[in-house]
Amino acid sequence: MCKKLLLLVNPYSGTGKSLAASEYLKKQLDNYDYTTIVSEYRGYFIHFLQSEDLTTYEKIIVFGGDGTMHEICNALAEKTSLPPILLFPCGGGKALNHDLKNLDWDSSLAKFRQNNIKHIDIFKATFPAAPAPEQMSYGFNIIGWGLVSDINKTAEQLRWLGGLRYSVGAIFHIFRNPSFKATVTVDDEVFTGDFSFVLACNTQHTGKAMKIAPLAVLDDGLLDVLVIKHVSFFHLLRLFPLIFSGRHIHSPLVVYRKARKFNIDADPIMLVIDGETKGQSPLQVEIVGNRLPLVV
Repeated sequence: MCKKLLLLVNPYSGTGKSLAASEYLKKQLDNYDYTTIVSEYRGYFIHFLQSEDLTTYEKIIVFGGDGTMHEICNALAEKTSLPPILLFPCGGGKALNHDLKNLDWDSSLAKFRQNNIKHIDIFKATFPAAPAPEQMSYGFNIIGWGLVSDINKTAEQLRWLGGLRYSVGAIFHIFRNPSFKATVTVDDEVFTGDFSFVLACNTQHTGKAMKIAPLAVLDDGLLDVLVIKHVSFFHLLRLFPLIFSGRHIHSPLVVYRKARKFNIDADPIMLVIDGETKGQSPLQVEIVGNRLPLVV
């Protein structure tokens, strides 16, 4: 009897090569039956996965990027008995793939065959002031408020630049250097005043190979939270290049904490979650441990 694989293909994802990647996988593997679902619109996989019996599949193979994985995360966060999930690197930023050292199709195929499984954490974010039904979201990668959200919105408008769009968006908004007033609570530690941004991470990477949270561990039951007070344009500009190596966490400008939860009490500002613009402050975020089985 043939084993079954569920292939979730997002043809709109960053590189536009998701369909080609799915055909590559099929050519490399024998003795499998495939159910191939091609996304037609944002949220398509959520609607499919919520009603599908997933116990019949040996693995779920996702062909897309972090935004696609965000959909999968929200569809599966409250399900049990899940098959392992493998993310083929077909997105623009590839944050999760950078953490897993899985940046090409051959590497993904090797990981499929090695079949090492890790149950990773996810986080749950709630936005009490948002209109229903947009008051909650799950995430696996990052959730950001302030400058980082502005950068992501600009990067989305520059998708034609590929992965470079994150750096271009960052430099543009660093020059603007906006400030955001809030009270930020990380576990029981409280920060008040004007901020550049707050970013909580479950992965080490975000954007295009930016090692924003170099101490993050996918399954440690903790978020890595960065709190950046508002500083001068020149200080912020000097900090930016250090993000690619992770050396920014040694700067006195950066508060870096490992935490189970954090809150931001502030006027409504749009957020970025796993590269998607959604939700708004005020917000409450908590870690949900060891929820998604990943092929690593």
